[in-house]
Amino acid sequence: MEELIHGEEVEAVVDLSLHEVLDGLFGGDYDAGPNRGSSALRKGIPTIIVPGNTDFLVTGPLALAEQRFPGRVYHVHNAAITCIRSEPREVEAVAKRIAEMCNEAKGPVKILVPTGGFSAFDRVGGPFHDPTATRLFGASLKKYLKKTVPVAALPYHINDPEFAKAILDSLEQVSGKAC
Repeated sequence: MEELIHGEEVEAVVDLSLHEVLDGLFGGDYDAGPNRGSSALRKGIPTIIVPGNTDFLVTGPLALAEQRFPGRVYHVHNAAITCIRSEPREVEAVAKRIAEMCNEAKGPVKILVPTGGFSAFDRVGGPFHDPTATRLFGASLKKYLKKTVPVAALPYHINDPEFAKAILDSLEQVSGKAC
């Protein structure tokens, strides 16, 4: 993404899936490096940030996940990928990292928090459903985020059509262009 941001004329960014940030902080297999999520913000590109998929770390097969992250809640995505539910300390840390990235934005940014769940696994009846973690994310984000960065906590699940509409409306606000 960094090469794309710096090498192309990008008008706006909607970053919906930030599990690589959590993986980078806590040893998941999909660590995209320390700049994950921040290139567009540093360049001043209008950006919408959604903490999608920050409710889990990603690693390899279940046996490996159980060795590396013992005693956790797991979801076997497929034979090669296991998702591990984030713990409270991880939820707070990823909220802090997202706040730090947004605090340094050189252009318009808005954070949308889907309080109904952050992933397909984080919904009522899902293996990672935990409303307390979602509330902890919101509280931690407020704790570390500059007051000038707009945040909207919305009563939708990340996959709800109403949340998609909110993303498009917010994109129009930060970019000044109709979607």
